[in-house]
Amino acid sequence: MTKLVELNSKSHQGLKVRPNCHIAMAANQQIMKLRVTETSKAVTSFPVFFTREQRTGAWVLSALTSLENGSNLFVREQQWDSAFLPSSMQTYPLFLMQSEKQENSFTIGVLEQSAAFSKETGEPLFDTQGRATLYLSRIQKLLEADIKNDMQTSHFCQKLEELGLLKSINLVIQFQDDSVQHLNGLHTLDEDKLHALSAEQLAELNKLGYLIPIHAMLISIYQLNTLVKKNNELHSMRVIKQLKIEVMKDRAIA
Repeated sequence: MTKLVELNSKSHQGLKVRPNCHIAMAANQQIMKLRVTETSKAVTSFPVFFTREQRTGAWVLSALTSLENGSNLFVREQQWDSAFLPSSMQTYPLFLMQSEKQENSFTIGVLEQSAAFSKETGEPLFDTQGRATLYLSRIQKLLEADIKNDMQTSHFCQKLEELGLLKSINLVIQFQDDSVQHLNGLHTLDEDKLHALSAEQLAELNKLGYLIPIHAMLISIYQLNTLVKKNNELHSMRVIKQLKIEVMKDRAIA
């Protein structure tokens, strides 16, 4: 991945964001990062799980968009086929990055060679006077909110891990031709352990505002049926006959 460069009006005066570049980016994203604040809306379309961030190993919330690696069933004919649009898509191709000028401060970064940018067409980031456009100002506010939402998500995941509420699962996908595919690396909530919590522990989760996203994630597992349906509508040669969820009882969460 090319290094992020801090956005500035001098170097990026004529930079524009191509139309629908966020959809092109999402087209091959089988898993999309979410913030806990998005969970209640995300579960109306996607099954939502816990996964490990590859670079840091930290827990993250993820929307599963497909049962096939490298695909997204919610991108159809270069259009986004869901009422819910993840924050990561709304802010793309702009990212938060550590400021090189101020310690413990964040700024906006860009991948200068990204195909998402153009000099000819799209949403300009700066006007002719070098001032941020309304488009850039809107994205900046979303990115600033993401700092707080990322912290809330981290605390949410840490608390549930502390209570032992995460369990590893394996999706076993059987196709019409009897071939089988396994999807690993997903974790969900352990409903039995949730019910076994003390009144004090449940009261704490409620006070923290965690019970709503917890129950939303449990219900979201039924959205796996949506993925099967979408897959079978789009891929007549790879029709899914059956989907099973296996709990990885012998595998400790590391």
